[in-house]
Amino acid sequence: MVSNKYFNLYNQKQEQKLVQELVEEAVKIHAVDAVYIPRTKEKIDPIFREDPLAYFNDYHYIDVYVKSVDGFEGDGSVFRKFGLDIKSQITLSISRSSFFKTFGLELSRPREGDLIYLPMSNATALFEIRFVNEQSIFYNLGEFYVYDLQCEQFAFQDESIATGIKDLDENISDDSQTLLLDIAGLTGTFSPGEYIYQGETLLSSVSRARFIEYITTTQIKIKDLYNNFEITSGVLKGSLSNAQATLTENIDILNIQDDFGAKNKDFNDFVVIDFTESNPFSEDE
Repeated sequence: MVSNKYFNLYNQKQEQKLVQELVEEAVKIHAVDAVYIPRTKEKIDPIFREDPLAYFNDYHYIDVYVKSVDGFEGDGSVFRKFGLDIKSQITLSISRSSFFKTFGLELSRPREGDLIYLPMSNATALFEIRFVNEQSIFYNLGEFYVYDLQCEQFAFQDESIATGIKDLDENISDDSQTLLLDIAGLTGTFSPGEYIYQGETLLSSVSRARFIEYITTTQIKIKDLYNNFEITSGVLKGSLSNAQATLTENIDILNIQDDFGAKNKDFNDFVVIDFTESNPFSEDE
């Protein structure tokens, strides 16, 4: 059977453009004003294909349609042997033309690993894109018009997030894992949020971190540590305040503050694996 040669419904650019505009308008009518936060990749692990130094410092406003109108999908909150595991999922739709107008040549499509922030009353409405379905509506008049983003509630793992959105940045900052530094000989005053570093300049620094606050005049709290501070690496310098101090003790990276679930120091201080002769699996002879 041969189709009618006078009608070609899958190669009509004007019809496809009309459908795209109608889809974009429908999304805008029922849309939520969301914030798209791209993931900046600095150093990809060649084996695990992960980026331990990824950070988020940019954002774009974009309109999204929430397809999961009945509530969160996925496995929900499940207790596992390592604690509470939150698997709340949501599906969002973005018009292709709207995405292109927002990002232009910066991004060709939404990317897995980027974040979507829904500024609702619940400040934890931050989601990570887990999968981008580019063919959700299959060849309507021979084209695709929307991206379906399958997102999962973002599990914060101490990434550096400084987008400039006050509510989001402050909320994430409260969840950050912080460390303590013992100092002496302080000249000047470190400014909250600035980088402190060891080295000639911040750009060529041996190690750096963000200053949070003073605990005492000889102890400060930091976060987002990149490489370890050591006594032998020189003085600590403030990138904005030009304050300086001397490190009196090497930083204990196991002594994580403000995180009830961080038990690194406990596991290090107590015997977890028994290597004595009474243990049949011990390698001790």
